[in-house]
Amino acid sequence: MKDKTRILLFIKLPPPLTGATLINSYVNNSKLLNDKYNIQTISISFKKTIEDVRIISFKKIIIVINLYLKLFISLIRFKPKLIYFQISPIGWAFYRDFIYVLIIKLFRKHIVFHLHGKGIKDACENSYFKKLIYKFAFRGSSIVCLSNMLANDINQVYAGTPYIVNNGIPIFSDILECAFHDEKNKIEVLFLSNLLYSKGILVFLDALSVLDTSSREKIQVKIVGNEAEISSTMLNKEIKKRGLQNFVVYIGPKYGEEKLNIYHNTDILIYPTLNDAFPVVLLEAMQFGIPVIASIEGAIPDIIDDSLNGFLVEKNKPEQITSKLIQLIDNPDLRIDMGKNGKTKFLNNYTLEIFERNIQSVFESVFAKL
Repeated sequence: MKDKTRILLFIKLPPPLTGATLINSYVNNSKLLNDKYNIQTISISFKKTIEDVRIISFKKIIIVINLYLKLFISLIRFKPKLIYFQISPIGWAFYRDFIYVLIIKLFRKHIVFHLHGKGIKDACENSYFKKLIYKFAFRGSSIVCLSNMLANDINQVYAGTPYIVNNGIPIFSDILECAFHDEKNKIEVLFLSNLLYSKGILVFLDALSVLDTSSREKIQVKIVGNEAEISSTMLNKEIKKRGLQNFVVYIGPKYGEEKLNIYHNTDILIYPTLNDAFPVVLLEAMQFGIPVIASIEGAIPDIIDDSLNGFLVEKNKPEQITSKLIQLIDNPDLRIDMGKNGKTKFLNNYTLEIFERNIQSVFESVFAKL
């Protein structure tokens, strides 16, 4: 029997659980990919919690050095034909990852970079040096972007044509047969994200603060997510400061069945993010038939078709969120129609099966070129 082609996955895996680490875990655990290829994985995670993201510590330095050694050993002993690498696109983390790139290039191995973030274009805007570094890192490699909308982030530093692979998530079989939300005493509104300022949590609260009394009486709002830059104490203080405590509650992080139950009971998802690429939370909401109000950021306009499966609003514009929210509160038929449109789009574009096939197609295309 012919030996399977060897692929090294050099990726961040949970914890912490983020959109990128979740998608990486799907690649790592894919039966389709593991049956097709001989896969070895090196996890390049440097943190256990969201709070660790911006902390530079001696422990992290030791982890970095250890990963250099693991990479050397894998390149020598495993001899992969291809390295699938989730590189950090910006900041000090990019320069840390750049050393890994140098090691891989020393061994003349082909790299498939999967970019789960953005910001390269802005980073290069006023720095010719940074542009040269990015060009060197990406030269002779392949790049996977999450969306056509994100491909222009690298057009100044990458001469090739990137592969486009949308994120995908598993289908939860029990919800495909569930009915769309019937009329309830309260319309349930959800914000689901780690508590980071960049996810627009304060914009979300500002939008709720200007709701009229009639609209407030019709809704119950849940905030779900891990404490990060914002603690539960800080968040509850912000809620109370705006006079929202009677209908807004923070219930912490939820996983597994608890998270699915929250989605099952949710009527509207609001995601006013200020910095994002291809948020998985939107795919989760669409699978459950939930209409979405989201900001125009990253690839979100690719996911949310304005006025079809949700509404798009400008970033940092709470009054626009309020206006769209009132439309959905007052129009149950609109909520149901948008939810159905979202579920259809999810099933046609964003399932895990589709994602795995697309990643395999990338690998086969790269091998053909090699």
